Amino acid sequence: MRYKPEDWVWWKHGAIYQIYTRSFYDSNGDGIGDLAGVIKKLDYLHQLGVAAIWLTPIFETPNFDFGYDVRDYMETDPTLGSMEDLKQLLDEAHARGIKVILDLVLNHTSHLHSWFLESRSSTDNPKRDWYIWENKVKGGPPNNWKNAFGGSAWEWDAKTEQYYFHSFLKEQPDLNWRLKGVQEAFYGIMRYWLDMGVDGFRLDVINMIIKDKKFRDNPLTFKLPFFQELKYNSNQNKSLKIVKQLRTIVNEYSDKLLVGEIYTLPPGDAGIAASYLGNGTDSLHMAFDFSLLFSRWNARSYYLSIKKWYKLIPQEGWPCHVLSNHDLHRSFNRNGMFSEQEKKAKVSAVLMLTLRGTPFIYYGEEIGMENTPVPRSKISDPLGLKYWPLYSGRDQARRPMLWNNSVNAGFSTEKPWLPVNNHYQEKCVEYQAKDEMSIYSLYRKLLHIRSSKAALTEGRMEFLEKGHSGVLSYFRQQNGENILVVLNFTSRKKTIALPRNTHWKVLLNTYISFNDRTQHNFLDLLGYEAVVLEQL
Repeated sequence: MRYKPEDWVWWKHGAIYQIYTRSFYDSNGDGIGDLAGVIKKLDYLHQLGVAAIWLTPIFETPNFDFGYDVRDYMETDPTLGSMEDLKQLLDEAHARGIKVILDLVLNHTSHLHSWFLESRSSTDNPKRDWYIWENKVKGGPPNNWKNAFGGSAWEWDAKTEQYYFHSFLKEQPDLNWRLKGVQEAFYGIMRYWLDMGVDGFRLDVINMIIKDKKFRDNPLTFKLPFFQELKYNSNQNKSLKIVKQLRTIVNEYSDKLLVGEIYTLPPGDAGIAASYLGNGTDSLHMAFDFSLLFSRWNARSYYLSIKKWYKLIPQEGWPCHVLSNHDLHRSFNRNGMFSEQEKKAKVSAVLMLTLRGTPFIYYGEEIGMENTPVPRSKISDPLGLKYWPLYSGRDQARRPMLWNNSVNAGFSTEKPWLPVNNHYQEKCVEYQAKDEMSIYSLYRKLLHIRSSKAALTEGRMEFLEKGHSGVLSYFRQQNGENILVVLNFTSRKKTIALPRNTHWKVLLNTYISFNDRTQHNFLDLLGYEAVVLEQL
């Protein structure tokens, strides 16, 4: 039975499941996942044990960047479903105790949004200043800023003879968030969706919404991919002030969430991410720090990354953790040789679901979905199309969910928008649900253990083994519960000392046979084994 403390907060104590909507489940046979497909899989999500779902953008879009180029923030995209579908999704998710988070893109719109069409129509249009327009400097762009997809971030508009700024594709012009009109427009958009019953927003690249007023050149570096530090086109102080204002909008409603993507380059920057939490109560509820995601497979590296993140979070703030998302390769394939990947994926799962903080699970992570390169002829991602074969893009992390062993892995009855992974028959949910030692079974067991133990949802955390020997272990403690998590990051057997005169029972381990290896105050671990113990 799920443990529910009196101060249960869904976004703190539950797990959040990210759905790449186009790839989750196709309900109408057009090869594209949709909102009705999410509705059909709500029972699956409820049984898995998640508290909330985060939907990648569902707003009307021309799909130059698959939803992250919004044409109309007040309408759903017809490809994904109708407004009635979304309202039904909200109702049915809430009936199952599942919250719904929308992905809100504040930094930029589509170049086909009515605001931008007005803005570029003439230099004296009332919407002109809603976007960032500048004159030529020395016959070229105003400065050296690069866009995230490569090349100058400035696009020349021949009709009005000025450049407009775009942090991403030229079809995604950046808004001018220094303008009150832009701010008020989005406050209205947020209230519109919150009034409908949406439970919160994931804010896309929220640390990029304000640019340097003087448009100074970024300092040059030798670091890929831009060879420049993103000093003046992101992380401006005024961004922090705007985030606080966004929080006041959300605070007009009860039990709502703001979680922000803090765009940084590898190896991540926990300090910048933590700054967007403010004092812990006045800014974002949670912010993504990708340092752990970028860490190499090493117990000590993971420990240092986690320790730093916890240290930087304000006292009243709350951490969250993520191993994969729609922009980066899935964690399953970042974990070394193929023969070891499944074992490591289980260690990663136990880590993420037992750390202090909210775990974000990327769809398919619970079945160990892999990155499989997409053939050149089937690439959809603009990054992959531009840089193939040097970089094949993000499609391989966005392939359709693997449901069963029928055609197209049960995702669609027709040709999917992206090809289904190979060997899906042994990876799919249906197959893994029959195997109690599968990754899926591990996720499901651990999510239900987590929701039944106060120590795991809200307890204190104290490290025991700090990675020096290839083992990471820590206590989670709350209200008399004492849980010990032990993770072996190596292929070798390990033995660790347990606290003297203590007795433990096994809540979960990642091998079939455990045989009570906790004798005489020592715990014997097999290679790449994760164990969760509870003190008797």
